[in-house]
Amino acid sequence: MSRITRPGWAGIAALLAFLAVPAHGETHGEMPVGPRTQPPYPDWLTTRMETMRRQDPKAMLLGDSLVAGWPPDLARRLFDAEPMNFGAGGDTTGNLLWRVRQSFGPGMGLTSALVLIGTNDLPNRSAAEIAASIVTIATDVTRFAPGACVTLLTLLPRRDGNAAFAERIMDVNRRLTALTGSGLRVVDAYEPLRDACPAEGACPLYKDPVHLTRAGYERLTTLIGKAGC
Repeated sequence: MSRITRPGWAGIAALLAFLAVPAHGETHGEMPVGPRTQPPYPDWLTTRMETMRRQDPKAMLLGDSLVAGWPPDLARRLFDAEPMNFGAGGDTTGNLLWRVRQSFGPGMGLTSALVLIGTNDLPNRSAAEIAASIVTIATDVTRFAPGACVTLLTLLPRRDGNAAFAERIMDVNRRLTALTGSGLRVVDAYEPLRDACPAEGACPLYKDPVHLTRAGYERLTTLIGKAGC
């Protein structure tokens, strides 16, 4: 299910009260806002970052390896414009926030963005810190592109049997699905994927404990529908 809200300035004020946007170089909790160092970003991604403002895409997917692995034909179903994939394997919320701040600029023409990030933060950060960083990313995207609608996906289930991670994911997702804001859509991807997979044994939607198969991406793409407000 998805939550679509447009409460106007009251909703924006509530969103900003929930999270004060940090200045460049500050940190969220124990996680620095900066680039991933090991392994370094590939040349194609560095080039994409350097040319982002000139390309000025109308649609984007932003996140970690779960976004990087999104099949291009399925990603195109999500948007009315050809999307740019801005996913990077291994990224945390702090890494993605750094990439957004390095690549975006004021007055961008982005109209629709989909964000899926946070699973790599689970070992080191609290649910509150992870959720706050995700909201900061969405806030920064709309700060640089005021006309953009941001679709936030909740964290996906992990199938690694880590009970602490599972509880933290549910806590993050509770915080995200409670958000309201103009130009913001939150899609609960957790429950549909969890309910589609047995508690034990293999699941055709997952190729490993974290990453999806094509069937998983098909399910996720159908769940989202069009990424927009």
